[in-house]
Amino acid sequence: MQLSRLTALALLLAPGLAVAEDRAEVSTALFAEKREGGKGGLTVVHPQADFGIDLGRFVTLDVAYAADAVSGATASIYQVDAVSAATTFSDLRNEGSFALGFKGRRSRITFSGTVGTERDYLSRQVGGSASIDLPGRNTSVALAYRHSFDEVCNKDNGMATPLEAKALLGSDACDKKGLIFGKDRLDAMGLGITRWEDIGIDTAQVTLTQNLSPTMNLQLGLYGQILDGFQSNPYRRVRIGPNAPQEHIPATRARWSVSARLNRFLPKLRSAVHMDARFYDDTWGVLGGNVELAYSQYAGKNLLVRFFARAYQQSAATFFKDAFFYETESTAGEYFTGDRELSPVRNATVGAKVTLISVGNEKPVWGLFDKLQFNLRGDVLFMDLLAADDAEANTGGIDTQFIYGNSLIDSVTVQLGLLGNY
Repeated sequence: MQLSRLTALALLLAPGLAVAEDRAEVSTALFAEKREGGKGGLTVVHPQADFGIDLGRFVTLDVAYAADAVSGATASIYQVDAVSAATTFSDLRNEGSFALGFKGRRSRITFSGTVGTERDYLSRQVGGSASIDLPGRNTSVALAYRHSFDEVCNKDNGMATPLEAKALLGSDACDKKGLIFGKDRLDAMGLGITRWEDIGIDTAQVTLTQNLSPTMNLQLGLYGQILDGFQSNPYRRVRIGPNAPQEHIPATRARWSVSARLNRFLPKLRSAVHMDARFYDDTWGVLGGNVELAYSQYAGKNLLVRFFARAYQQSAATFFKDAFFYETESTAGEYFTGDRELSPVRNATVGAKVTLISVGNEKPVWGLFDKLQFNLRGDVLFMDLLAADDAEANTGGIDTQFIYGNSLIDSVTVQLGLLGNY
């Protein structure tokens, strides 16, 4: 499902593939969140394996495999008492990717491709990136572009209006043939007719990295993305008065962000401080921003400890309303949704990462690796839901289905990783 896929990708994926030496990395991450009364929540187990080799002096090849085993319970209808009717589900996502890179003395170019499959979603992505170090090697410029042509399984609602559209059910069979040919329709023994909806995603990014001094650098980034196609969650319904149709959101979305990152090394302490800030805007009316602070400290020769904290806040999409007001006042125009990622929200993340590094001097580590790194990371996410309209703040209309009791803790992520360079 879209929410679990995006959450897992945002919180769990390991760093990118492109590297300049042979390596092998395996990692496993566990993401867990709970909901009110224990009747909802999400658990994601994310194993991942990356392998990279140098094909001569100038060519690199990287391949990776990742999976998301998702299970939990979620409200089938976005409404005031949604937690009383949580529906259990489970899914398995498989993803394979490759990257072929070419490197020169001061420049690099990489071509990549990714294919991911789920029962109800197919993702296919191609892209490329290029970077160059300007003379003096104090300034680097990088460009990246990728295109995704995806397909989403959806209920075949024919000529039904948005307020009449039915949501996809877990018992509805998504035609496996449609994963290859697309748009096929299936009446699976009366379990429901489905069809495949297209969604195209174009993403571009440019970054500028500047060394400000021998111990400090600055990175500026500009990111843009255009999505065109079916973007609703096919399973989610929204209570509109006495009806509960499938959510209905715009087919086109454009978004962009600008970010700045500053890193400063402290030689006397053998540590570093990191500062990060980002501003986000899109055509759906969501405005957001975050700041992040981190501190990295070497302890001896082999242990690196990193602490970090991040704060984020965003406004609601123009068509988002709290569940209470969808039920009592109807929609805010043509579109309606119960997606909390489009709601007004404030959250904070704190965490730590411990890296144990073993370097082979006279002989390889474990008889094979030049360097071996063991990583352990843990994050805690705190969430504070806000009213979709300032006038609603004191009316009790804020939906509480995303809150676990009286606790602000939303989720906990634990990740284990082993990286070997050879």
